[in-house]
Amino acid sequence: MKALSEANFDRALADAPGLVLVDFWADWCGPCKTLGPILEGLEPEYEGRVLFAKVNADENRRLMGAFGVRSLPTVLLLAPRQPGPGADVVGYTVGVKPPDGIRRMIDRILEPKPSLMQRVKGMFGGPKEKSE
Repeated sequence: MKALSEANFDRALADAPGLVLVDFWADWCGPCKTLGPILEGLEPEYEGRVLFAKVNADENRRLMGAFGVRSLPTVLLLAPRQPGPGADVVGYTVGVKPPDGIRRMIDRILEPKPSLMQRVKGMFGGPKEKSE
């Protein structure tokens, strides 16, 4: 997991391959020590699509404030703005979650379900082609 700070945060967003998952943690936080290995275990599954990163909350208070982080651990899923700067929060979780809970959050954004209109259109097919 890439360590992010106030100094390199914007550059990491700009260079990200897609989404950015950010784990706000602290050394004194027991649940953070449980969640860290879970996220590290998921990282290879999303290589090239999601940058997994961590932010030491004690050393980066301004980043916590910018995202409204009040409890640890907090995991944010960010979609970097194109062409930048900044990112939109597209998912988040507070506390320790099992791997499947984190996967669902990521997959919901990477592979969204079709909208109601897309499903209805699919039921009736597209326009018929005229034959000559």
